[in-house]
Amino acid sequence: MTSVALRRAALGVAFLAAVGLMREAWFHLVSEPIWSLPSTIREPRAEERYRAVRAVLPAAGRVGYVSDEPVSARPGALESDEWGTWLYQSAQYALAPIVLVIGEARTDVVLANVKEPDRLEVVARAHGLRVERRFEGGRVALLRR
Repeated sequence: MTSVALRRAALGVAFLAAVGLMREAWFHLVSEPIWSLPSTIREPRAEERYRAVRAVLPAAGRVGYVSDEPVSARPGALESDEWGTWLYQSAQYALAPIVLVIGEARTDVVLANVKEPDRLEVVARAHGLRVERRFEGGRVALLRR
């Protein structure tokens, strides 16, 4: 290689390094500011949030899942508010290998996950179920027929 080719290669590497540095700065300072992380760290993790629920569910199998918020069930078909999808995904993650079946109310146990605790009874009645046990300040409950 000649000195011209080495110089071009060095400039290319320097350019790519600068682009990478700008990308990281954008991510940490604008997109997800690092100073907002302490508040996020204080929020309970999904495993902790559903620990008491896991203790009363079967070790594996299918459990029905109902909510007062819509859940995006197909890739590419997003709901207008993704809160219901976040609730479902965090519950599914924390309770695996149990499979949560969205909208299913005919299983032995049904998990209700609501944004507003006062909507729990309405969701249960809409599916012909009764509240058996509440968790997380009434936001999560086990329902049965």
